[in-house]
Amino acid sequence: MSNTANVKFIDTSKEAKKTMQGLSKTALRESGKVVRKLIREKIKSSNLIHSNRFKNHIGTWAFIDKETGQPQLQIGFYSRARVLKKGKKASHASPHWIEFGTKPHTITSKGHFMAYEDNVFGYKVDHPGQTATHLLRDTVQDNIKEIRAAQEQYLKELNKTLEEAGAKIYAGEEDEDD
Repeated sequence: MSNTANVKFIDTSKEAKKTMQGLSKTALRESGKVVRKLIREKIKSSNLIHSNRFKNHIGTWAFIDKETGQPQLQIGFYSRARVLKKGKKASHASPHWIEFGTKPHTITSKGHFMAYEDNVFGYKVDHPGQTATHLLRDTVQDNIKEIRAAQEQYLKELNKTLEEAGAKIYAGEEDEDD
């Protein structure tokens, strides 16, 4: 059995690399679409997040690592500034707070408060904290089969392209005994 870490592509032309990278990124983008859809469905079906705007923060990034040449998919949340820059409404809650939770803390206002009779509202609030939801992590781990299935179509196309080009894969030295 050969070790896949020793796989080396003999055809290193720019065209072959570009085709392989393009198909790999496309496969990752398709799995990113699946992940984003699953996260949005999980938000709708649960009472974890009380904001329709939170879905605007969900993002995936497919890219080729410049050092290793390996295609990668990152899943995360856009910042408030990035969501606003895209022309969408941002959630009031930070995605980081939703994913990782918060400890109990005190929120104080700097002069912006409302007084009614002898009660002062909004000046100081003791927040009880929030438990972590692990929305991203759990969605990916619970749906890994669907994510891989989304990639299969493009990986088959990648194999077909390699076969048509007559690409050969060098997997290291293997001895054959007759």
